[in-house]
Amino acid sequence: KSSLKNMVLVLFTITAVSALLVALVNTLTKETIANTEQKNKDLAKLEVLPTFEGEAELEEQTKQIGDFTVGVTKVSANGEVVGYAVEAPSITKSGYADRIYLMVGFVESDGQTTINGIKVLSQKETPGLGANMTKEGNKLELSAVGKNPAEMTFKVKKDDASGSFDSLTGSTISSRAYANALETAYAGYLWAKGELDTSEEAIADAPTGASTTSEVADTPTGATVAEGDYANETEPEAQKGEVTNE
Repeated sequence: KSSLKNMVLVLFTITAVSALLVALVNTLTKETIANTEQKNKDLAKLEVLPTFEGEAELEEQTKQIGDFTVGVTKVSANGEVVGYAVEAPSITKSGYADRIYLMVGFVESDGQTTINGIKVLSQKETPGLGANMTKEGNKLELSAVGKNPAEMTFKVKKDDASGSFDSLTGSTISSRAYANALETAYAGYLWAKGELDTSEEAIADAPTGASTTSEVADTPTGATVAEGDYANETEPEAQKGEVTNE
């Protein structure tokens, strides 16, 4: 018999059953999804480093930075170090939609460090604009691959003429976050090598407005490192579809 009471009861039953099914599916697929994500990360570690023969030996370590974790994997083969793969987020600069997560490969030769490869692990930027950072050979990637990170300035040229990064068209905020994630990765690499001074004295002596690896390594989540930080900036209209006013 149709009545308000019966209708409410049926609706409640349907909602409860639907919620139970969603929870069940989530439980059944959670482990599979986590395993898939880990496999993709493991593949990315090798993709950002030079090719080599033999079986890869992975030595992993992590550093907690605020609410974020930077993972550093030392990859060796046949007793020789191939390079370091570093998984890192943008910390002091968020992308237009969310944080940017990168896997960055660092290799050493003749006493010099070079960025061998970069792979975007996670981004939620605007398709056709900020999301272009995932495309092979994009401006951001070309600004860094093959370069010595010690000689780079992790800023986009639009903000600072001395910056090392050409920003993606109409996606300045996304580009800033990408550069910041790469700087975080470099800080993680230096930390793993024991070459990063994260003492309070070193941070206190850093020049005002400077964007240093020490600042990135020890800045709490959500904090800004200097006046002009764009962590909470709203992307201009150009990010939403217009590319003429980059």
